[in-house]
Amino acid sequence: MLPRDLARRSVAPGLLLKPLCVGTGTSRWSAGTGRPDDEKLLDGLRCAVESGVELVDTADSHLHGHAERLVGKILKENRGHRVQVSSTVGRVLGSAPHPYAGPRVRHQLEQTLENLYLAELAVYTLESYDFGNGDRYLAPVVEQMRTLRDLGQIRAIGLRGPDGCSSPRFIRRFLELFDEIHPDVVWTRANGLLPLPDVGDGEDLGAFTNRHGVGLLIASPLASGILAGRRPRMETRAGDQAVKQTAAIDHGLAVLADRFGPSAGARLRVALRFILHQAQNAVVAVGVGDRTEVSRYFDCLKGPLCATDLAVVEEVFQLVRNAMRLPEARTMVVETTDPAGREVFPVQPDTPLRR
Repeated sequence: MLPRDLARRSVAPGLLLKPLCVGTGTSRWSAGTGRPDDEKLLDGLRCAVESGVELVDTADSHLHGHAERLVGKILKENRGHRVQVSSTVGRVLGSAPHPYAGPRVRHQLEQTLENLYLAELAVYTLESYDFGNGDRYLAPVVEQMRTLRDLGQIRAIGLRGPDGCSSPRFIRRFLELFDEIHPDVVWTRANGLLPLPDVGDGEDLGAFTNRHGVGLLIASPLASGILAGRRPRMETRAGDQAVKQTAAIDHGLAVLADRFGPSAGARLRVALRFILHQAQNAVVAVGVGDRTEVSRYFDCLKGPLCATDLAVVEEVFQLVRNAMRLPEARTMVVETTDPAGREVFPVQPDTPLRR
């Protein structure tokens, strides 16, 4: 259970959620060379439901719908649950000429709801910025999304937002679409190593969405497990730069361990409390693993970080981020279920921006 100081947050009109959610966007949900371990993931989801989770963040592109079906299996087992689900549209083509063509959005929602055994989604996120040549599908898609919201099949319209690695071009495109779509929720990735991006005039994405009365759904708060102690795989032009980056991460985690304790729970508390503090309109989705891992998420958050603690954590994360931006280093790679198959720091490929 979550501590009392972590009250529900307003994510969209009429949508109040506990700030810690779970999601299926991690390497454990990636098929890779074979199927994921369904039983472990199902047990992790059961643990999340037992712990009082109120939102599961998934996507139709995660394992081509298999992730949605696993979530649906757990919800079907728990008929009296209070769990809501967010999912996406815009990546999976199917037999349509374009993921946003014609009634494709509505048809995919119907399939998603069937997979989940639900009558509505909490958040339905437009994941791709490619709306066809000349944005030919943009206006019809916006109309469909608003109609689905009016009909009660979705509670909030979501839009994938930029993250700390997004290019200026991507951010400009986001701002254009934000003005056109007027989403209720923005989905992004953020953590101590990948801060909320500046979207203009020194305003980060948290402040921007808060000013517009829009909620944030933050994925990857543990930097794909790095902040929980997982070793990243480096891709660099020079091998010694990988050693320097890894050493910077290890040193930063050691400094935090000296102050907050060396346990896995202490690491999780620092990482999750820090990102929750960055935006008061945000909820964060940790990746679902096995039961032990999921229970650790919900047991680790006892007690907020004080102002001094937050300052120390920010300083450490800033030093690590600076080391990761070594000019010789190309990327730091962590496997995920992103459509590109991985999460990349500090350079992440942008979503297609076809106009």
